[in-house]
Formats: sequence, C-alpha cells, structure tokens
Amino acid sequence: MRHVGLIGVGVMGRVHAQAWAQRPGVLGAVYAPDDHARDLAAHHGALACTTLDNFWSAVDVVDICTPTPTHADYAVQAARAGKHVICEKPLARTLDDADRIIAACQDAGVRLFVAHVLRFFPQYAAAWAQVRSGAVGDPRVLRLGRMATPPTAGSWLLDEAQSGGPALDLLIHDLDYARWIAGDVATVYAAQARRDGCVTVHATLSHTSGAITLVGGGWAAPPGVFRTHLDIAGTTGVIEWTSDAPPPLRSHGITPPAPVQDGAALPDLGADDPYAAELWHAYDCLDTGEPFRIEPADARAALALALAVIRSVASGQPEQVEA
Repeated sequence: MRHVGLIGVGVMGRVHAQAWAQRPGVLGAVYAPDDHARDLAAHHGALACTTLDNFWSAVDVVDICTPTPTHADYAVQAARAGKHVICEKPLARTLDDADRIIAACQDAGVRLFVAHVLRFFPQYAAAWAQVRSGAVGDPRVLRLGRMATPPTAGSWLLDEAQSGGPALDLLIHDLDYARWIAGDVATVYAAQARRDGCVTVHATLSHTSGAITLVGGGWAAPPGVFRTHLDIAGTTGVIEWTSDAPPPLRSHGITPPAPVQDGAALPDLGADDPYAAELWHAYDCLDTGEPFRIEPADARAALALALAVIRSVASGQPEQVEA
C-alpha cells in the first residue's frame, strides 16, 4: 500500500481527504501546521505532521491542495524527496513554475498527476468517448460553459493576482476539455464583464484543426447554484448536455435553504464522485504504470490557454497561446 500525504485542508483538501478515506489506511499523513489540519488528520486516522521533514518520511505520494501560487514550491520539494506528486489544478500560476514542477519530477524519476477533474465527470467522459468513436464526425464547433457562485468574502480566490480569477480557477476546466476534444489551440480572443461582485468571461478558441470553441461562464450564479453545459457539433452529428436538465424524479414544496459555501463553489457530485474517481485513477496508475488520463504536458497546455485568456481580456485583442 502506498501511503498518501495531504497538504492543504481547505475546500479541495477536505474533498480529497474524503475520497482517500474510501480505502482505509491509504491517507497516511496530513501536513498540519495549524489546528484545522490536525483536526482533519485526526478525523481520518492519519498522522498529523508539523514539519515537512517528518511528513516526507511518512508518505509515498503527496497530494497538494493549497492555493495555486504555492503549488510549485511544495511540488518541487516533494519530488526532491522522492515522492510521486498529485496536484490540484491548475498546475501553477505561471508557465515558469509549471516547467519547474515538471522538470523536478522528471529529474527525480517520480510521476506527476494534475487533477483536472472534468475529464472524470461521467457526462464529459462519455461525450469524449463518443467523439473518439466517430459518432459526430470531426468536431467543428464546441460550446462549453460553467457558472458558479462567487467565492465567499475573504477567500484567497478573490485576489486575482494569486488565483488568476475565474479564467484560471474555473474556466480552465472547459479550456482543458476543449483541447481534449478538438486538439491544440492557436489563438484565443476573450472579453470580461464585472458587476456587483460578479465576474463573467467569454472566450473564443481557434484550434489548429480548424475547430472553434466558445467558452463562457464565471463567478456570477446565485448562492448554491452551479451550472455547466456542453455542446459538441461535428460534421455528422451533435452531442448536448446541461446540468439544468430535469431529473427523472422531482418533488415540489418549500425550497430548502442554499448550503453554506466555504470558499469556492463545487457542483453537485451525485453518487459517482468524480474527485474520488480521478484520485483513485492516479493512485492505481502508479501501481500499474499505465498512462494518466491527463499527463503533465496536458496540464501545462491548459494553463497556457487560461493565461492566454487573461492576456486577451487585458489587451482586448486575440492572443497567441504560448508553447
């Protein structure tokens, strides 16, 4: 059994801890410099480590769920300690930091998995499989989007110098998915709107294959609301899905209050938790040697796309995607 060590106990850290708990004993340690982390470690029966030296010696795989600008330093240290690295998306805040992480893992001979969870949502994975089977011919026009409640007041995500705003924190899911479906992107043209604490971003991606993707969304949904949709039009067919589709069974009555949000909003995960699916995929691939569903080069490309969106918003012009 490989023991996993968790760094970061915010929203995503708790989601990851719950996923690791599906196999008792796998979550071996939590880096715990404060009481919140110590409490999480105790809840899951894991070792609470107050120093990184003790943490590295207790685990085989490091799962990083800290704010984006800290990913590089933790990942490089983990790699140099000989630990496989799982890192929440985005891989880093800059391409230089992304390259530093990838190089450190290569030099140390450890594997790097970046948790782009959209590839593990059942609807998105099924649509990708249909495209690969030729069900819609060649992809030509993709329309992708997600709209989430704005982060809560005081969240580090609202400091866009750190988080990159909704383009890097939220829409990077759809940017990665667009590239997974239709291939590399040459140029990006994007616009952004702000009002009363809400931010929306719309971007047009021009793929080298000739396909076009329209991505839209942001932090502008009412409390407790998270909406996503996909529409893939090919030369011989179309695939459509929206999270607003009615469920098979509906009840009517008093609307329950929206759940209290802590930091970033998450979609309704349902019975098939995609966060657990992605983490166990990565864990099992470490044993089998199989390729990850998303490799480091894919995560770097998604980051480059999101940064191009941010640059286009600032310049008001189409921007080349950095290689």
